[in-house]
Amino acid sequence: MKKYLVIAAIVAVGTTLLAEEKLEGTKLDETVISTERYEEVSVMEVAKNITIINSEDIEKRGYKNIYEALKMIPSLLQIDGSLSLRGQVPKLADKNLVVLLDGIPQNGADNREFDLDIIPIEQVEKIEVVPAGGAIMYGGNATAGIINIITKNMKNQKYWGNIGTEFGKYDYKKYRVNYGMNLTEKISGEINYLTKDKNGYREGEKNDLDFIEVKSKYKLNNGKIEGKYSHSRKIASDRIKGLSKEEYEKDRKQNPDVGRYGKEYQDKYVLLYNKKLTPNLEISSSFEYKNREYEYKYPAKDKVPAYKKRDKETESLYWNGQIKYLYGEQNSIILGGEYSEATVKEKVWSNGRKSKKIYKSENNNIDYYAVGGYVQNKLAWDSFIFSQGIRVEQNKFDSKSLNYNEKGIETQDKIKDSPENIDYELTGNYLFNDTTSGYLSYNRVKRNPNLTEFSSWNTKDEETKEKKAQTIDTVELGIKSLIENVYVSGAVFYIQGKNEIMYDPKYGAMGGKSFYNLNGKTRRFGLELVSEQYFEKLTIRESFTYMNNKIVDGPYEGHLIPGVSKIIGGVGVTYEIIPQLTLNLESKYIGKTFAANDFKNEFSKIKDYIVTDISMRYSLENGVILYGGINNVFNEIYCDYVQMSTSKTTKELKYSPAEERTYVLGIEYRF
Repeated sequence: MKKYLVIAAIVAVGTTLLAEEKLEGTKLDETVISTERYEEVSVMEVAKNITIINSEDIEKRGYKNIYEALKMIPSLLQIDGSLSLRGQVPKLADKNLVVLLDGIPQNGADNREFDLDIIPIEQVEKIEVVPAGGAIMYGGNATAGIINIITKNMKNQKYWGNIGTEFGKYDYKKYRVNYGMNLTEKISGEINYLTKDKNGYREGEKNDLDFIEVKSKYKLNNGKIEGKYSHSRKIASDRIKGLSKEEYEKDRKQNPDVGRYGKEYQDKYVLLYNKKLTPNLEISSSFEYKNREYEYKYPAKDKVPAYKKRDKETESLYWNGQIKYLYGEQNSIILGGEYSEATVKEKVWSNGRKSKKIYKSENNNIDYYAVGGYVQNKLAWDSFIFSQGIRVEQNKFDSKSLNYNEKGIETQDKIKDSPENIDYELTGNYLFNDTTSGYLSYNRVKRNPNLTEFSSWNTKDEETKEKKAQTIDTVELGIKSLIENVYVSGAVFYIQGKNEIMYDPKYGAMGGKSFYNLNGKTRRFGLELVSEQYFEKLTIRESFTYMNNKIVDGPYEGHLIPGVSKIIGGVGVTYEIIPQLTLNLESKYIGKTFAANDFKNEFSKIKDYIVTDISMRYSLENGVILYGGINNVFNEIYCDYVQMSTSKTTKELKYSPAEERTYVLGIEYRF
């Protein structure tokens, strides 16, 4: 399958040589708001190897959800529904990577990762991926960086909207409606509805989603107030087990946990405010209140009756406010503050290993608070742009747990902690000319165990008993340039970690819990290269990432960090056959890697693979759009997640099969 990637690369290079003129609409024309919340900054001025996917990209490339839109990002791996950026350990993405929706973090305060399925991609204006960025404004959870999803503004017309449907393999069905109206010159409103059902690749797998959002906006002089309410309901297969090699080779679609479903209800209220008080002074604020109820159930199996495994309710609120002051022609300083809190109430049931009796095993109540303050300064001098940032943050945990054994004997755990952290960032950017810039950046980010890790910490071993903040230092050197019709972006990075928080499910199987500090240092260094070539009807994209991620000392000294590949590559082609008809092809290569929790590198590496997707879009003059696509065109058979067994007696690999070839067809009407 590698031949397809090689051929595409040769075509891209050959076509580049035929270029004669510079075209508009390149990545250097993009602006970024992630670094300063609402004020847009040129890509040239951002001292990070940022990637931007705008709404036009989403449409022309046929992305059907946000996970697909992120597939071609350099250094980004999608591992069993989780994201890993620049060598982060699988299943820790939501701990080290902040996903923002209109500037508000979506990482769950409880034991859940962010769920990008809930965000309708049709309402997305732009996605910004900023590696090693955002920690000053959003804290230690942005160790690896941020992904900021910006939704579309309400339109400046009397009314607007669209209606659409999709269907495809595995009984996939999706229906959506969007309608908006300007009620007065200053007041506008919009409603979005989405329902989506799909039976998964593996036996009994399912994912059913309903989402509704109502939002309104009031225009101020030089500002706005925007309010949103959304409700979502999701029923999905929960934590499907991996297969042994024998099971995988016999039937990779089988599922030992048929009927194990999680059910989630979420209500969210959001208020956004920003206003320019004077030409030099701007204030902004974001507020979110969220209530989430979650449960999952086990089906009847091995003489054990069906029972509810977990029942959890989380209430959380988040606030971030900042003041931006412009001094001089291009200089600015931002003062900001952030506050968040969450209350988690959880009940857990288990079944006796011998008696098969269902009994209440845990009753957890956790309160969490975090407060932070930050300062960011930007200073421009001649062709140089310098920035400095500092953040001070304190977290508070108050955990009370009642644990029961099969006989109903109760033990009690009470844990309180109030750690503090300070983060720093320094960057320098040099503008060689209007189309070329180079930069150097450094940041130090400290992160305490978050709510999930705190309550699931391995305290049975003396080496891991103490909870420490991890410290990550990142240095990055990069360049961005547009030469005629060719955009090139490259970066080299070096990341050093100390007391890095790790996840290993084998501790849970041994009667402990799964999170701990690695007793040693980690080191990651890598190279990222991205290029795009623009022609009148054709755009070609290539990306290449090399990473060497190693554990420097401690119990796993000299071993590679498992679960992440050394080499990632991709090629994309978008061709406008006629003004109304667009064809897109994308192919991504993922290199070999050790199993996700094989810290000793005991097993052979998991094989590499290439996945190629193709899509087509046809727009009629009456507002009707027809589209379709095939994912995994060449039917590559692979696993996107492999881990070592957590069994006490058996040491083997467990495989989580990825989907084979699938298709989707859709129709949309816009008005």
